[in-house]
Amino acid sequence: MALTDAKCAQIILDDYEHTCRLSRSRWAWEFLRRNPEFRRAALSSDQSRISEKPACHGVRLIRPDCDQSEAEKFGLVFFPDIDANGHDANAFWNPAIYARTLTVQVTPRHAGDRDEIFEQTVATCEVIHLTDRVGRESLLIRGNGHVLQVACSGLSLLSMEPVKMKLIIEDVTTLDETLRLISRAQRVLGKADEAEKPEWTRSSLAWRNALIAIDAHEAGLNYFETAAIIYGEQRATEAWQSPSRAMKDEMRRALARGRELRDGGYRDLLAAQT
Repeated sequence: MALTDAKCAQIILDDYEHTCRLSRSRWAWEFLRRNPEFRRAALSSDQSRISEKPACHGVRLIRPDCDQSEAEKFGLVFFPDIDANGHDANAFWNPAIYARTLTVQVTPRHAGDRDEIFEQTVATCEVIHLTDRVGRESLLIRGNGHVLQVACSGLSLLSMEPVKMKLIIEDVTTLDETLRLISRAQRVLGKADEAEKPEWTRSSLAWRNALIAIDAHEAGLNYFETAAIIYGEQRATEAWQSPSRAMKDEMRRALARGRELRDGGYRDLLAAQT
């Protein structure tokens, strides 16, 4: 069985390599941005009403200037660029559906005090600061290939007076959960280890294959062609010629799972604490 080269050229396995480092909230964005209803709503919104400007230390400030009720229907604070991937998109999730447990408490900074969190963050990461329509502040921090959304409490980071940040872990009841969250923050804020290679987990591979299955289906590819993208043409051919239906059933499950996550199941990813 031969591949349809023209169609398969549209889908390249390497294009999904960035997803290996994504957190659940960024996976949720990858699935949502493939939702046709969401894309229609985003394309009909007035993106000129989103104020964006640079601030000191390379931080960028974002503030919606109009009602964002349409974006809020999908769990977002505003519509980001729908063609930006899970790493690059400035996708801020509404706290009503995002089980956020990392918070930065902003307090007055006295003379002689250092704000080590801020210094480390701006030195190694890209920082996006959001003020939403009700005045809540959040940060989107990109570093070492990872992305972290953090809530802000206490004083405003835009205060005219000097402030400093303290990282708080809230609503966590077990030591394992606490350690996972610390590790997650360290991956973003810590120094990159050039020898470290991202590792796929069982969940991340399943989500990646679900994304590929959706994209392949939309491109008009069949299950065999989808399997060939994921496993290579030789392995897919061997599976299709064998009496086993394992790989064929796997492709069907991948497409079904992808559609489920795209069409609302992405909210389950946001509700998870890990």
